[in-house]
Amino acid sequence: MNIRMMTICLALIGWLAFSAAPAGAETIQWLSYDQAERQNQGQERKYLLYFRSDRCGYCRKLESETFTDKALAAYINTNYIPVRVDTDKTPRIAARHGIRGVPDIHFLTAGGDAIANWPGFIGVDRLLPLLQYIHTDSYLSMSYNDFLKGQ
Repeated sequence: MNIRMMTICLALIGWLAFSAAPAGAETIQWLSYDQAERQNQGQERKYLLYFRSDRCGYCRKLESETFTDKALAAYINTNYIPVRVDTDKTPRIAARHGIRGVPDIHFLTAGGDAIANWPGFIGVDRLLPLLQYIHTDSYLSMSYNDFLKGQ
């Protein structure tokens, strides 16, 4: 394949990738663990820690079905500091949080204290209310079931 043909192919691939994404698509702005600790200084946003592995089928499902939802991504980006932790690459961080399997989502206060966690796959329809329950501090005054009844 000559250079001109390769350039045309690359331009076509780039155009297809750009045109396939909806305008203004919202994606979760994941941070590393270290980046998140630096970013939250002086802020009061809670942490959402997503523990994952490249070898995990349910992690891939969570990433392709749940985390791609635009409304969910916007809510996470606005109200949480989202942290993606690869348990294979950073096993000490996973051990510090008691991770025994993935996927596992942990919620922490702005000060780093544990609030709750959700092990395993979760769909958008269940994760969004859970995010709202924790973000609004409703977990301090009512059960999750009572929160859902009031929705």
